[in-house]
Amino acid sequence: MASVPVFRRLALDVALWYCIPILFMTTYVAVFSEPAAAVIPHFLAVALPLLMILLSRLMLSRFVPSTVLNRLVASFLISIPLALLCMYYTLVLIGLVSWGGVVSWDVIPTFFWQRQVAADVLHLPTPLIPWALLLVFLGMTHACWLYLRRFDWTIPLIDRVSDWTVAAIGLGGIAAVAIYAIDFSFGYGARLSEPISLTIFPPREALALEGYTANPINASLIDQTQDLARSVYVPSASADRKNVILIVVDALRPDHMGIYGYGRDTTPNLARISKEIPARIVTGTHASCGDTACAMFSLFSSKFPNEFSFHPFFLHEALRRNGYRIHLILSGDHTRFFGLKMFYGGVDSFYDGNQADGGYLNDDQQVLDQFATMSNWDGRPVMIQFHLMSAHVLRKPETEPGQFHPAVRYGLGAGHDIGPGGVPAQSAVNFYDNGVLKADSVINALLAALQSKGYLGNTLVVITADHGESLGEHGLFKHANSVREELLRIPLVLLFYGYQTQMPDHQRAYPSQIDIAPTILRELDLPIPTTWVGLPLQRLDNPEFSFFQEHAFAGLIDHRDPAHTWKYWIDRNSGEDHVFELNTDAHENRDLRDELPHDQLAALRARTRAETSSGLEVH
Repeated sequence: MASVPVFRRLALDVALWYCIPILFMTTYVAVFSEPAAAVIPHFLAVALPLLMILLSRLMLSRFVPSTVLNRLVASFLISIPLALLCMYYTLVLIGLVSWGGVVSWDVIPTFFWQRQVAADVLHLPTPLIPWALLLVFLGMTHACWLYLRRFDWTIPLIDRVSDWTVAAIGLGGIAAVAIYAIDFSFGYGARLSEPISLTIFPPREALALEGYTANPINASLIDQTQDLARSVYVPSASADRKNVILIVVDALRPDHMGIYGYGRDTTPNLARISKEIPARIVTGTHASCGDTACAMFSLFSSKFPNEFSFHPFFLHEALRRNGYRIHLILSGDHTRFFGLKMFYGGVDSFYDGNQADGGYLNDDQQVLDQFATMSNWDGRPVMIQFHLMSAHVLRKPETEPGQFHPAVRYGLGAGHDIGPGGVPAQSAVNFYDNGVLKADSVINALLAALQSKGYLGNTLVVITADHGESLGEHGLFKHANSVREELLRIPLVLLFYGYQTQMPDHQRAYPSQIDIAPTILRELDLPIPTTWVGLPLQRLDNPEFSFFQEHAFAGLIDHRDPAHTWKYWIDRNSGEDHVFELNTDAHENRDLRDELPHDQLAALRARTRAETSSGLEVH
């Protein structure tokens, strides 16, 4: 009978250890619609550190006679892995909320490099964060001490068993840990979407883009057509190889830019430059996705997400084949977080936020400083791609207050679509508009530096965004959480330095992000790969449809009737679908789903299903 309390205490240890994993997996499955098949593999995975803790405590009680020292060390043995587990769960939830995917091992350092932003979001001084974490850890350790003082089972057990029994338990436990660790190392749990397995063994056999994977069979078939396009692609022998400067501003909304008619003068430099230099300010452009990796992939491959593949024919490759050198200077983590570096191919130079001094990823000053190290233009055609983070919610905090205030970083804002309406939060709008002003300033500095180094003598400059941003409209904040117009509308500004463009003054209505790369090649009079889907804006004819996707949300824009531009999208998790007429309702405040003729609605639904179901899959 004396042994019964020991096993009850051991059972209590196990029950308390699993409280947090149970809470996490309930959220993982119920809130984020991850497969329930991941639950048991995850509980087995977290049993591994638990078993190691139990064995360590048993050995500790055998070899450390001091009760106080025993309890102190045991408290740390419990609190350290428990704190790491809680931290890991937090990062997974951030990933699921931010881009719909489980954080991978190589991305985790990115989160810790952003501690200054985290402090800003939490309204804490940056130096307080490590102290706050330390206090939480010490509080957890103290709680373990109090728990062990009353419920420790190891000392009563050690007093009743022999050394041989302890050795047998220890060896058996070590063998069990080793066997399971070896089994876990094969990564079988990733197939069931078990989160730890996905973190350590992210899918490598499929294209992974911020929570998406490409269907391997379809992607491989598409790659065959890509390789065929490569084999028949013939570079131009006579084209006037103008330089190309591509500036992508992360999360930039056109309706918050002065040059697009916004009430605040947030783009004074672009407004001035577009009057001094021949320019086209294209309206109505839609991104293919609401997150960076997917949208950039679409931009450079000139394909909608349903046709993404492992070896796309990117714009960079087309330009390289035509004698261009390629330089990438990018703010943000494109290497690990976005996973795009490998798709750019053999570029002449690559720089992103991972190489930034001081470890801060999203500081556009690093972009300016990096370009300052480049030599003057030597007369050979070049493409320079810049990526700016000044308008992004995670940009580097400003040392001085912005022009618009009060301004509050809205990283903790709500993210639930309430349907029509939703008033933008003024503090979020102010924060965002200060970022647009900053981006305008950085673009102005970049163009001035390019001019001084001789890169703008005969040059096409393209300024665009990967996606937009929600600031409270429809109850949404940030991005990667919907396909609302605030998130999909992007700017497209073309500047023509040193030559007269043949591009018409008026472009077609509602062009797509996939049209940007063909527009660049047509402007350079270079051949366009046969697999590209986009149409150059030098052509005025519209495609019948353009498509978009953001995780469970997918839809299309119907261009067939210029008088009525229909936007249809569906939430594939809930099955709810929506229809809006963009010509008269640019912010999607009047859902016409129930007013549309049944046959028209059915046709839109069928076309969306056909064009978005065979490509990217959410994991």
